[in-house]
Amino acid sequence: MRELTTHPLAIKQIDQVFPLVQASLPHIGLEEWQTFARAKIDAAAPDSEGIQCVIAEQNYIAGLCIYRIEAVLFHGPALIADHFMALDLFDRPAVAHALAGFLEDMGRRRGCTALHTNIAEGADRLRGSKGGLASILRERGHTVESLLLCKALDNAASRG
Repeated sequence: MRELTTHPLAIKQIDQVFPLVQASLPHIGLEEWQTFARAKIDAAAPDSEGIQCVIAEQNYIAGLCIYRIEAVLFHGPALIADHFMALDLFDRPAVAHALAGFLEDMGRRRGCTALHTNIAEGADRLRGSKGGLASILRERGHTVESLLLCKALDNAASRG
């Protein structure tokens, strides 16, 4: 049995985790990630938002998600997990289960009535396979509740 742990991402780990971010979101550059992650870590309120990572036994980061608690019209308080990423050469499902377990526990502790998990299109290349993130989350009781669509606005190109 693997011994995976979850921890908040520390400032000193921002660059270390970039390959995982790049594998899931290849259009995100290093500087963009550094700026975003620093701001998220600096602004993080304990137990209500942050970046959580999964650390493997060999002390490398094998998964992460960015989360926040937010009021949702049809659920009330919900834990929103954006960019749920798990990448491990040996046991990707174990990493995904560790991260999902953290999110479920955090949501319950904070009184949330739902957990919404967003998986980036590029982050779930194995979507149809047993090891796909969506498949793993379905095994844990997640269901498709909505479809998130995105349209980049003209001013989005000017931010980088």
